[in-house]
Amino acid sequence: MSGGIFICYRKNHLSGRRGTALAVEAFIERLRTHFGSEKIRADTEMTGGDHFPTVLEEWLRGSEVVLVFVHQEWLDDLVERRDDEGDWVRLEVRTALELGLHVIPVLLDKATLPTERMLEEKGFLDVAELGNQQFRRIPFGEWQVAGAELIRLLEGRVATEPPPAPQRPDPARPRSPWPVIVAALLGLAAPLALVQGVEPRQVWLIALALALVFPLLIPLATVAVVHAGRKRLDESDKHLAELSHDKKTNATVGLFVAAMGVIVLFISNLVSWHWQLLAMAVIVGFAITSGDRWLRDRRKGDFWPYESLAPNPASVRGALAHAERFMKEHQPLLTKKQREQVEFVFGQVEWAVDRLRELAALSRWAWLRRSAVWLPAVHVLFVAAVIGSAAGALVEGAWGYTGLLAGAVVAALLCHFFTVDLAYRLQRWRRKVVADAAPAEVDRLRKVLAEISIPPAAPEETTG
Repeated sequence: MSGGIFICYRKNHLSGRRGTALAVEAFIERLRTHFGSEKIRADTEMTGGDHFPTVLEEWLRGSEVVLVFVHQEWLDDLVERRDDEGDWVRLEVRTALELGLHVIPVLLDKATLPTERMLEEKGFLDVAELGNQQFRRIPFGEWQVAGAELIRLLEGRVATEPPPAPQRPDPARPRSPWPVIVAALLGLAAPLALVQGVEPRQVWLIALALALVFPLLIPLATVAVVHAGRKRLDESDKHLAELSHDKKTNATVGLFVAAMGVIVLFISNLVSWHWQLLAMAVIVGFAITSGDRWLRDRRKGDFWPYESLAPNPASVRGALAHAERFMKEHQPLLTKKQREQVEFVFGQVEWAVDRLRELAALSRWAWLRRSAVWLPAVHVLFVAAVIGSAAGALVEGAWGYTGLLAGAVVAALLCHFFTVDLAYRLQRWRRKVVADAAPAEVDRLRKVLAEISIPPAAPEETTG
């Protein structure tokens, strides 16, 4: 144990009363709950066969603070045990003073602290320095308040495990354009390769150019619907953020499976089984790559106390909702470690909110370069395939269909432009909504935290 607290108190008074000892033992349990059992030492932990002086010195050397609980008959008890070599209270006080530890006398109820002169006159030169220590008082009718004040003072001296180092990668780093470039080149070349050996080639290329426009309408329609209903979906996102991680994972996986089922039903009557297999392969590939990254991110960062918090609206809302659940679960009084964890989460949220504002201010081109690369690559693949099919048809002599082919190309380009534009507007709106609301929510939760935790001591209270 490093930087812990040693408790010195009289368990058996000469008067036979145990009331104060029981009160102290109850407070010891409160200290163990607050600081952790490994940080609190009292001789109630001694086991049969332990050599007390050896164990005592070991415990004291590993302590930063010694609390000496003084009851009304404390000096009388000391006098009565003057010649008792087994007076462990005297031994504990003497050893703590010799080691130069921070000794705090705690006066119980109406007890008074013997002065240095009184202790010397009684012949207790070895513990006389105790009379010069600054004391704290705990009246029996104010255990909660006075005990909290003492804990607040101790928090500045008890070494605790520091919060984890926050991991804050740059979310605005441009991604490699190569997947999009490769997709564009593949889309331009693929149509001619697909119609090799098929006659008449120009007819197939015209049909392919027209057919490939329809898959581009699906993401456009999806983004348009989401953008139109963004406020209602934002409310659903707030409710989803309030779910625990396990429930959120189950809901996400369930929605993905349901969406796959809807897509399969939609395309089953529109395209041949070859295209169905291709669509399923694309979906499964996306699920494997993105799903694996999503699960790894959740294992690494989306667990308390959010060592790594992704700067996106869902993660920010989820972290704030988790912090509120955490505080409710540990009411009525949070420990120092718990309070520090909540403050750590607030710091992560504030950093993520700043990044959200930066991301929301990006231009369309800057945002596109920093977005997930695989979905834009697939979209560009289809657009390039339309262009490649139209160009291939013209090369094959389909000049009579120039207007139709030009219309297909224009339609594909417009689908791409409006899909990107609506997606850009949607993500910017979501980021702004969360970035504007999060600071007020953090302030509200900080007030709740202040009400259910002991405030830290001022620096001057913990020095000296």
